[in-house]
This record gives sequence, structure tokens and C-alpha cells, in this order.
Amino acid sequence: MPPSAQDTENKMSSKVLLVSAVLVGLVALSSCRSLGDLSEQKTYSSAPSDSGSSTPTYGSGTGYKPTPTPSYGSPAPSTTPSTPDFPGIPKNGFTGSCDFWKNHPDVIVAIVGSLGNIGKTFGAACSSIVGKKLDNLHDALTNTKTDGVGALLREGAAAYLNSIVNKKFPFTTQQVKDCILVAVTSDGAASAQAGIFKKANEYHY
Repeated sequence: MPPSAQDTENKMSSKVLLVSAVLVGLVALSSCRSLGDLSEQKTYSSAPSDSGSSTPTYGSGTGYKPTPTPSYGSPAPSTTPSTPDFPGIPKNGFTGSCDFWKNHPDVIVAIVGSLGNIGKTFGAACSSIVGKKLDNLHDALTNTKTDGVGALLREGAAAYLNSIVNKKFPFTTQQVKDCILVAVTSDGAASAQAGIFKKANEYHY
């Protein structure tokens, strides 16, 4: 029985698909070989040469010379704060002992504008503890109390003044005030803090 037109068409379609599949396979194989060849070329080109070192050299026989870092303009100014200029006070990092300050009330006035006030300087709590007999910084410096609070007031007042006239003093003005405010509530703490201030006031800290 002769094949129908439908059968003939199906056979032709199958042959076309088979030929297309073969062509696609050949193209894919050719692409893979091309990529493989390219990979081998890259691997070969990246390998070091046997004729010498792969490390580049610069200059004439002296190896690599780093480029010097250029400088621009003048150096930045120092950020260290300058010491204020006060009458009667040496400018080069002066630090006065308790004895110096109590013997120079005129310098205290030149620094703070007056002999100061305990309450305003160290806080109302400190003023209430030490009483009204010690009203200003000079009173604190010359007080004769033998306990820890008396020593703290003497050395603390000196440290307070030193922190103003000498920006390299171990304590800032605010630190001195804070330490006094905390230590004055206990005689033991006051005595210990007075010892620390004394060392700072006498260059031993």
C-alpha cells in the first residue's frame, strides 16, 4: 500500500530535525574547542618566562625605587594650647606650689579678677562643708586645718590656679573642680586627693 502524504511529510520532518541536531552538535563542539584553545593560550601567556625573573625592575640596575611622597605648603600648626600671659607668672610651663600662691594674692587677682569664691569655684556643696570662714581662694590656701579636707582645700586651690596658668598641668580646670567636689565628702578621700594635687603642684606627679 503506497504511503500516504501524511507519512511522507512526517518522515521529512524527522530527517530535518535529525540534520538540525547534528549541525547544532557540530557547532557546539567547535565552540568548545575554540574556548579550550583560548584558555590554553591565556594560561601559557600568564606563565613566567624561563628567560628571567617576572618581577619588573625600574631604573638602571638598582631595582624598584618608590616615588617620594610630595609635601605641600608649610606644616600644620601645633594644636597644643598656648599658656596664657599673666602678670607675675613665667610663661614657660609655670606651676606654683601652695606656698607660692598663698604668698601672692595679687597674682590670684590678676588671674581670676578677684580672690575668688569657694562656692562659685568648687560648688555650693563644698562651700557648705567647709563653712563661711573659708570664703575665697586665698582663705583656702592659708587655712590651717590639719584634717584631710583642710589639705584638700589648700592643694586643690593651688591646683585650680595652676590649671589656669599652665595648659600642660596634669589636670584641667574642670577636673580639679570635679575631684574636689567628690573628695570633700570624705576625710579619707580628701586626704588622698590632696596628696595627688600636692605632687602635681610640686612637679612630682
